[in-house]
Amino acid sequence: MNLRFSLPGRRARFHPWVWVLFFTLAGFGLRVQRLSFQPLWGDEGWSIYFATQSVPQLLALTAVDIHPPFYYLLLKLWLAVAGMGPEMARFLSVMAGTLLIPALAALAARLADWRAGVLAAAVTAVAPLAVYYSQEVRMYGLVTLLGALSVYFFVRDAGHRHRSAGYLLTTAAALYTMYYSAFVVLAQLLFMLFEYFKPPATRDSLPLSRESDSLWRDNNENESQESGAGSREPGVSFSLTPNSQPLTPLFSEKGPTRTPNPPRPASLAAALRPFFVVGLLYLPWVLFAGLKLVNYIANKRTVEGYAPLNLIRFFGDHLVAFSVGHLPEHLQLYAWAALPMLLAAGLGAWAVARGRYRRAGLLFFYLLVPLAAGYLVNLVYPFTPRFFERTLLLAAPAYWLLIALGVVWLWDKQFLLVGTLAAAMLLLVAVSLFNFYTLPRTPDEDYRPLLRDIAAVASPDDTLLASYQWQLGFYRAYLPEPRPRLFPVPGWGAGWSAQAGHAAQLTADVQSILAQSPRLWFPAYQAGGHIWEDEAETALAQLGYPTLLKWYSPQTKLTLAAAGNPQPLDIPPANFENKLALESAAVGSAPLQAGRDVVPVELRWRKTGTLGSEHRVSLRLIDSAGRTWATRDSHPRAGQLHFTDLPVGQSLTDRHGLLTPAGAPPGTYRLLLSVRRQSDARPLDLLDETGQPLGAELPLADITLLAPQPPLGPDALPVQTRLNADFGRRARLIGFSLGGGPFKAGEVLPLTLFWQSPAQQSGPLEIVAELQDSAGQTAATYRRPPARPATEWQRGDLLRDPHDIPLPPALPPGAYTLNLSLLDENGSRLPVNGAERLALQTVQTTDRPHLFEPPPWQVDVDANFSDQIRLAGLDLPAEPLSPGDTLPLTLIWQATAPVERNWTVFVHLTDAAGQIIAQQDQIPGAGQFPTTGWLPGEYLTDPYALVLPPQTPPGAYRLEIGLYDANDFSRLPLVAGGQITGDHITLESWPILVE
Repeated sequence: MNLRFSLPGRRARFHPWVWVLFFTLAGFGLRVQRLSFQPLWGDEGWSIYFATQSVPQLLALTAVDIHPPFYYLLLKLWLAVAGMGPEMARFLSVMAGTLLIPALAALAARLADWRAGVLAAAVTAVAPLAVYYSQEVRMYGLVTLLGALSVYFFVRDAGHRHRSAGYLLTTAAALYTMYYSAFVVLAQLLFMLFEYFKPPATRDSLPLSRESDSLWRDNNENESQESGAGSREPGVSFSLTPNSQPLTPLFSEKGPTRTPNPPRPASLAAALRPFFVVGLLYLPWVLFAGLKLVNYIANKRTVEGYAPLNLIRFFGDHLVAFSVGHLPEHLQLYAWAALPMLLAAGLGAWAVARGRYRRAGLLFFYLLVPLAAGYLVNLVYPFTPRFFERTLLLAAPAYWLLIALGVVWLWDKQFLLVGTLAAAMLLLVAVSLFNFYTLPRTPDEDYRPLLRDIAAVASPDDTLLASYQWQLGFYRAYLPEPRPRLFPVPGWGAGWSAQAGHAAQLTADVQSILAQSPRLWFPAYQAGGHIWEDEAETALAQLGYPTLLKWYSPQTKLTLAAAGNPQPLDIPPANFENKLALESAAVGSAPLQAGRDVVPVELRWRKTGTLGSEHRVSLRLIDSAGRTWATRDSHPRAGQLHFTDLPVGQSLTDRHGLLTPAGAPPGTYRLLLSVRRQSDARPLDLLDETGQPLGAELPLADITLLAPQPPLGPDALPVQTRLNADFGRRARLIGFSLGGGPFKAGEVLPLTLFWQSPAQQSGPLEIVAELQDSAGQTAATYRRPPARPATEWQRGDLLRDPHDIPLPPALPPGAYTLNLSLLDENGSRLPVNGAERLALQTVQTTDRPHLFEPPPWQVDVDANFSDQIRLAGLDLPAEPLSPGDTLPLTLIWQATAPVERNWTVFVHLTDAAGQIIAQQDQIPGAGQFPTTGWLPGEYLTDPYALVLPPQTPPGAYRLEIGLYDANDFSRLPLVAGGQITGDHITLESWPILVE
């Protein structure tokens, strides 16, 4: 057979199946496009759950489910061959959706002619709903294919007993795939009866005569004879035989001829025989699952409580979905966009009704009977969740075929209009597919970030709770082997419910899990009432060491609790500002793997005074340089209790777990404890026996971290911007994190680099960070070795490498490029991406006015803090205050030398006993004037407003003023005559009077 293209007015000869193949390949491309973009949603999780059961379990489970087992059995076989994974699971639907294209082309050619067949392939290839469900791990694409094949064999094999196997197999498979496929069989039965009882002169061509066996020959050859060998219509034509006799052009003015009416079947029983055989094939499943299905549906209706839709809404929603797919929320008002498709389908229906395609009358039954039956079911057992139109996707092929017939009819009648209609339909299809490829349909059900975080640090010894069957499907699809132990919650929650009397079972199971697993992960679903889930979280907080509580969506949060055996600490009771007392503490003493293990901490608190507001327990892990590597802030018992709810004098036992940081260098770290006000993170002061402040953090224990074995993957690191830059094969920069700008001159750039060692290191490395202005000049340079010496790096190791890059106080405002280099032991820059420097990102800096002339002030102070900062004076009111008033205070600072640390000012109002009545802590200027940005000699005005408590007794009060480092709460010494005289100044000569 020859394939030949020619100039306009000439003919190109090739088989119409070439066009069908073209559209099939195009449709395949659309169906594999962004196959992993949409997350698995709940129903897809159910599919994978079923497919991963044994065959007997699968059959038993689907007998009490809404769908029969054939799709799940096929998926089970497919995953066993292709391997587990969401993309592989979806590829089964891709294949079904792709095969639907030639199947409907064949059906259209059988019912009408080859022109309709080619156009049916084109319509099906791009139909949004067909593409959607070719990317879903559900049975809708498969049942639509099986339904179409059943209709095709129904048409082709009618009257041919020896060729009915195709019909019986596809129809039975459809029934075993989805219960609603019975509506397609009903449509065939009603059409057969309709045709059987019609007068012979008006009967459509069903059953087909034996002379019309060829899919393409009967109509096409007649058309060829009508058009004649000498026809010269412009366009593309097909040649089906080696003798190259020309056929009618693809879109001819002439319509197809009608085949003679075949004889009536010998008897009604013979016509009903295939339906009877299909019923016998389906009977075993009906007997096995029928009663269970009825009970399941009745319960499902009670639980879900959907309202039935009226006739117009029901049919309208389905036709809109068949036309342009599922409209996202922001496009719901554009349902009228389905009008071009509805117009084309209406023209097709008109052509069929006028007798142009007499066989195609079956399409009315194929479309309307399932929709009508579905509507009746909707009245009795309504099921109308989001995208509910998918349940009747099996009727959509009839609609798409009517669109194809309508386009052919319009081409024959109004050649100029068909291009406009086709362009409108293609535009709407393109918009719908664009939304599908770019907008997540179920963002709140996206478990990929959650499971990626678990997979990054979990070990096979961990346990992962599965609350629902679909969750178990997600775990098996997304978590690579070796994965944590999967523990299905008994009764999918009912077996742990206190309301059902199973609180003891919950306690016993959690204790058993923590005795076997170092960590227990609990993704808690919050959209179903979360009653037993809350009870489980309480048990985890009491029996384990709660480590993590992270929300991933409004309906999903992840809880991590660890096992542990903390050892009691030999420390005296600690007094937190006469409000809380730490009576005892215990901390795990064993070495831990960084990024994988958890530090167990048990605290015994006693409330000694009124807190006045909510406070949280804060744990901080620091290195020898005072850098923070890990933190945990939580209310007592993982939020199950608040200090404000605890009566004064009462005690509580409070457990916490601190997840060790991934990428931390092996070594010894210190664990610090503080109590902070929730509103502003202000810590309670630790007081000694005399009531004097000792600081804000209590050292608990030293923690030894080891390199994890096996090494963790890059996903374990909290990378903000991911890269994959190799520096001369000596180090790989996975990414970096940088605090949000703009940054003020004199501040620091908090840059954290994340490295991976691709090889054993043999020499030292040094990091060079540079700020480069728009002219290419270097404005600032920073050089430091990595946090862990490169000579200690092992192949595959991860390193979290924090750096505080100081910005010069006199740095002009503007945009600077932050460049990174790595120097080897010879001081040479290692190549990266073909250059010596790697540009990380653009940094925006700002400046502020500097005042070098002393402003006026009321009270001279002249307090010298470490020969760096001078408190020159202050302004305060001379009139007495009343309880509840606000004390306005303005401090006048002067920088006497460069300041390398960012100090925070504290202002305390104390009574005669030294008790703090009111206080305010802030970076000078309410955060606007960090001390690292002060220029020597400049003055800064720093206002405060201390609120006196309403119950403040009358009397004289004193102000205490000082500075501390918020990272380690060390205070800047007060110096006089070269000697340290304290860590704050008390304004004894200027008392604050309260009347």
